[in-house]
Amino acid sequence: MITEDYVGFGVAKLLQEKGFDVYISSFYEDEGKPIRKGADWNWNIGPRYSAPTLQMTMKWLREVHKIAINIGWGEVFEENYQWWCIILNQNSGEILRESEYGKTYEEVCETAIKYCLEKLI
Repeated sequence: MITEDYVGFGVAKLLQEKGFDVYISSFYEDEGKPIRKGADWNWNIGPRYSAPTLQMTMKWLREVHKIAINIGWGEVFEENYQWWCIILNQNSGEILRESEYGKTYEEVCETAIKYCLEKLI
């Protein structure tokens, strides 16, 4: 079964610090326990942290901060295929970070998002 992938607890906390303010139905309790509710709500209150999907977070970075994360698959090191990404400034096209590598698409997304939140915003 295919499921949606959500940001991890550490990224959820960083998102709150950086002003993520989107109504969603998933959140983490302060100790990192994930919870899904049926209604959309801004969970960044009290001891809770909104837990958006990876794709929603990347869209927020594009729309709010003009940071694009481009993900690709290909040969990285001699016959070693991996997922990779390039982080770009949408306004100027400037490359802000080249090539985070990982074994899964989701791993690279999470790593790139975390880098953006820690270093670029």
